[in-house]
Amino acid sequence: MGHYEKNIQFLNDVLVKAAEEQEKEIDAEIERLDALKEDDLEELRRKRLEKMKSTHSEKQKKLAAGHGEYTMIDEKDFFDCAKKSDKMVVCFWRESAWRSEVMDKYLKQMSQKYWGTRFVKINAEKAPYLAERLHIWCLPSLVLCKDGKTEHTIVGFSEFKEGDQVTYEELEEHLAK
Repeated sequence: MGHYEKNIQFLNDVLVKAAEEQEKEIDAEIERLDALKEDDLEELRRKRLEKMKSTHSEKQKKLAAGHGEYTMIDEKDFFDCAKKSDKMVVCFWRESAWRSEVMDKYLKQMSQKYWGTRFVKINAEKAPYLAERLHIWCLPSLVLCKDGKTEHTIVGFSEFKEGDQVTYEELEEHLAK
């Protein structure tokens, strides 16, 4: 038997062993599930229902606080919003900047998908104090806040591979970091 055949046989043996181990794990899980009693199933259902109710309640609270939508806020509301939200994405924009429209479109979609994060926008020209304090010098700029504190600022489109041709997916991936 040559090297090629030995390598093929070795790979075959490794794959068979891995498949057998996986099969044992699956069989053990099937046995565990088969052994569940009616009371165990009821307890699992109760816990799952409790978790679903908790998640729904949390979502309702967040939606009431402005999550789930992309809203314009004034400079004076920034600190209050940041305190009320665990995570917040703030877009500093200007009406005459066409690049702001690109970011607006994506953030509006994300606000509906990621209701756990508050998405807001602030007109930078009407918020000189915040713009100076947060070092906003290029529009649009995204300020990422966590637990009431500024965690990161994305200046313009500088952190994206394609610059102002950023895709929804790339922005989404970047914000998830």
